Amino acid sequence: MEILEKNKENILIELYEWVETFDYEFDDDGEETTESYDRIFALIRRFENGECDENDYKEILFHIEQINYNEIKINLK
Repeated sequence: MEILEKNKENILIELYEWVETFDYEFDDDGEETTESYDRIFALIRRFENGECDENDYKEILFHIEQINYNEIKINLK
């Protein structure tokens, strides 16, 4: 997880943009929900504040993979 910490600034910028794609989602009943947005935003804040556990780091890697799907925006070096 050292590599995530090393690239934290760039990752945070992209994660903050990414979380906005989950704002104003609708659940299976067509009701507006913020569940995904809230969960991802809380993850970002834990990362920003150095409070991540191993599962959080795995989830961040998953989101990086999704962010980089069509275009490499986060290059872990």
